[in-house]
Amino acid sequence: MIFSPLTILWALPIVGGFLALALRSGKRAGVFSIALSLISLAFCALLPWREGAALAVTGPAWAYGIHYALSMDGLSWVMCLLNAFLTVIALVSSLGEERSAGYWAAFLFLEGALMGVFLASDLFLFYVFWEVVLIPMFFIIGLWGSANRKHAAVKFFLFTFFGSVLMLLGILALVTLRHRATGVWSWDMQGLQGVATGPAAWAIFAALTVGFGVKVPIVPLHTWLPDAHTEAPAAGSIMLAGVMLKMGVYGFLRIAIPIFPHLSWRLLPWLAAIAAINIIYGAFCALAQSDLKRLVAYSSIAHLGFCLVGVFSRTVEGLAGGTLQLINHGLTTGALFLMVGILYERSHKRGIRDFGALFGQAPWLTFFFSFSIMASIGLPGLNGFVGEFMSLAGAARVLPILAVAGVAGVTLAAAYALPAYQLVFWGDRGPSSVSSHVTDLTVREQALLWVLCLGMLYIGLHPSGLLSVITPATKGLAL
Repeated sequence: MIFSPLTILWALPIVGGFLALALRSGKRAGVFSIALSLISLAFCALLPWREGAALAVTGPAWAYGIHYALSMDGLSWVMCLLNAFLTVIALVSSLGEERSAGYWAAFLFLEGALMGVFLASDLFLFYVFWEVVLIPMFFIIGLWGSANRKHAAVKFFLFTFFGSVLMLLGILALVTLRHRATGVWSWDMQGLQGVATGPAAWAIFAALTVGFGVKVPIVPLHTWLPDAHTEAPAAGSIMLAGVMLKMGVYGFLRIAIPIFPHLSWRLLPWLAAIAAINIIYGAFCALAQSDLKRLVAYSSIAHLGFCLVGVFSRTVEGLAGGTLQLINHGLTTGALFLMVGILYERSHKRGIRDFGALFGQAPWLTFFFSFSIMASIGLPGLNGFVGEFMSLAGAARVLPILAVAGVAGVTLAAAYALPAYQLVFWGDRGPSSVSSHVTDLTVREQALLWVLCLGMLYIGLHPSGLLSVITPATKGLAL
């Protein structure tokens, strides 16, 4: 049956986006969009699914074996929940700004397309949603970003579109090989294992790796990310880092590794090198930044490397830890980009040395920033520690040198994050400081950050709540 709870999950935000556009008034569209996003969050949280009896819907075949097919297991559920949650955070954070109806609608379109990516079980449908995601984010950056927004938006689109084309070529090759072997056209994600062998398997896996790698992003396919983050509005950065970057790792978990389990294991040293380079390179780039937003952007490259470490280890704890780290990264970077956006809104500056001694006049901002930084660098008791520890523990079992690179990345994270925090909130004010323009958080801003930080604390103290959902969905990929 096409009209199922899973259909509602992705269609509701998209229909809501068109309704928001019809309202024309930016204020009315904003209130409507936030209300709809809260409904989507509640609906996702209460979906009646369970492992072993996951929700699924399959419609009639269209052409060449293409089906409208959706399914939800623990992996897709946590990703949909993260998407719905951060959409609420992004929209509520934009309430105090003068925005058009198109701005609010773009975030609803983005939420719906991301839901489709995480729910699709037909490869053609997966690709359609994957491409649709690019459109609202392109406009969010290009229309409502900073001074160089057009350049950043075009660069973002070209890089991600290039990756999508390679991914499509890999998918088409898989479907064609399956048709030659069986005489049946099918785009179903299940049953493609073993279709491609020899050089064809290597070529298809390489195409999928680049396609998913652009989204992670892996080095050297990452250069679009700092520009996109720098120019995007704060709410756009929250969704970009918090959800969109997770699409690449999700692609490995849902498609590349299940279809090529043995090849991905044979390529472990190379895949591990990619993850290690991401961790170390991202950290050193973050160390070199003087712009606070670019620092957080490069830190995302490093932190996504930890997710890849766990996923590529193909151990039960590594897979669960890498997936949990996707959620952790969404919460911590969501909070950090929100606060960097608040600083920019108050002062129109983002330079680390543009500020100083903010703790006296903005104590709540100081508290939440320190809390989020500690979670980001993996302080025990907060969410970042659990995901990183499990990822590195999994890596240590199969490739100890990879765990060593991860430990070095943890140390470097403290090296770039803590000095930046110290300069902004506790350092001396220079002659060009704009700290006097920065006021403390409003009640609305405090409420958003309380929700994010309590989420970090909850996962840090009680990770089994999410791990009990994630582990059954990922353990089938373990070797």
